Amino acid sequence: MTASGIRPAASSQRGSALVISLVLLLLVTLAALGSMSSAIVQEHMAHNISRMHERFQAAETGLRYVEQQIRANALALPDVPCTESCDVPAALPVSVASTPGPEWSRVPAAIVGTESQVWYRLVQLGDSSLSVNLSAGPVSTLYRVSIISQRDANHTLLEGVYAFTRI
Repeated sequence: MTASGIRPAASSQRGSALVISLVLLLLVTLAALGSMSSAIVQEHMAHNISRMHERFQAAETGLRYVEQQIRANALALPDVPCTESCDVPAALPVSVASTPGPEWSRVPAAIVGTESQVWYRLVQLGDSSLSVNLSAGPVSTLYRVSIISQRDANHTLLEGVYAFTRI
């Protein structure tokens, strides 16, 4: 008997609080595991995006380097327009140490850093008298500058067209 005169029923309390708390603990654990899984996936996505931006920045730096070399007449420009295999190869090498092809040159690591490897290729497209952002009249020779930046097994490709006007 208790002070109030009512005796608790012993048969109604058979560990139900323990079962309920274990079920609640299981639900909280499952929710925590689900959120951890989501956080891990988001961390991988953020890492991949960061790597993609690094490759893009390295490729853009390589493109600016090649443009600067063209302006300074430090690169030999192709004499004849490209007639075959003018496109970037569909299957690029998986190894970071290998080049995309024999006609590709490497941008110095001092320019783009050591994290990514960057290659470039110049292809003459032909002559045009209507080049974009140039006045009509003088004939310009158009060159395509292709840049491939590679880090790990992933690639980033940038291309630009350079109009070299003869005066």
